[in-house]
Amino acid sequence: MLTPLTATQQQWVDTTLAALTIPQCLGQLLCPSSPRSTTEEWLALMQRVPFGTISLRGASTAETRERMQRLQAAAKVPILAGGDMEQGANTLTDSTEFPRPMAVGAANDVDLAHKLGQATAAEARYAGMHWTFSPVIDLNYNFRNPITNVRAISDEPERVIRIATAMIEGLQGGGLLAASAKHFPGDGMDDRDQHLVTTINNLPFADWQATYGKVWRAIIDAGVMAVMPGHISLPDYQGFADRPIDALPATLDSKLLNGLLREELGFDGLIISDATGMIGMTTRVATNQRVVECIKAGCDVYLFPETIADYERLLDAVEDGRLSEERVREAARRVLELKARLNLHVDPFGPKPSAADVHSHQATAQAIA
Repeated sequence: MLTPLTATQQQWVDTTLAALTIPQCLGQLLCPSSPRSTTEEWLALMQRVPFGTISLRGASTAETRERMQRLQAAAKVPILAGGDMEQGANTLTDSTEFPRPMAVGAANDVDLAHKLGQATAAEARYAGMHWTFSPVIDLNYNFRNPITNVRAISDEPERVIRIATAMIEGLQGGGLLAASAKHFPGDGMDDRDQHLVTTINNLPFADWQATYGKVWRAIIDAGVMAVMPGHISLPDYQGFADRPIDALPATLDSKLLNGLLREELGFDGLIISDATGMIGMTTRVATNQRVVECIKAGCDVYLFPETIADYERLLDAVEDGRLSEERVREAARRVLELKARLNLHVDPFGPKPSAADVHSHQATAQAIA
């Protein structure tokens, strides 16, 4: 389970949240990404939308660090920077490249998995990044699945638990990086792609509990700080066993996020949606309602918004009562709590890895391979 905040961290969260207006709280819930944008363009966007998180990729360590230094200097509240780091800190073009998660699972060495996590955290935090959208804890049950495949650790729940727990402990143990387990409630059953359609985990709920549920309970017990639901349904749990095509994806379903993930599995960390431009989500709700319905369903952060338009949609939803201020502040509090766990209010950067550190990281990657 999550480690409680220290008294100092809790005080920062309480004080910061109390000082934020509802429009500022809404900004905390958006995680934009625009790899081609310049730092000046990001700074200009910040003047219009006080975004609280950001997803970065495709730049070097030095470029990313310089950009984040400028953005942090301009931000009222420290910005939480994240990205897909499934093979080390591979959002950075010059980071140590690690093998795919399937190879980590095949190596079946918890020490190597832990070291991979530590290396990722050290390289990412120096660049000013704090949050990885990993590990993938899906089960590789359907070899035709286009999402899991080499991105998944294994088709064996016990192996996934063992390796993913070690990775999470390495990622989070130094207080440098937060991990996000994905894709709740579990990919790997369907042979379709959630980028193109809402995919279905068609297991009876009792079977889900014995497999995916077992993995999720263990990862939550291990203290993972965030969870990323996918555009995936679990019809038997949702009450749509006889018409699975009608079941909503987890990103839009309160029963899955609040009922199963929070109440039954006991997760109290931050929930970030998967990328919201995927057809598995966009075909299930009107464009002008998508961000509102996602936050209402239980996601605390909305990944890859139409930043200005979605910010205005959230403002309108609060204004007309479709989205309560209580829910907005609840989600904003979880964002601030994650920032506090990582001590972004103290220093959003980390020490530069030494040459010896980098050599050790490369040796770990080679050992896994």
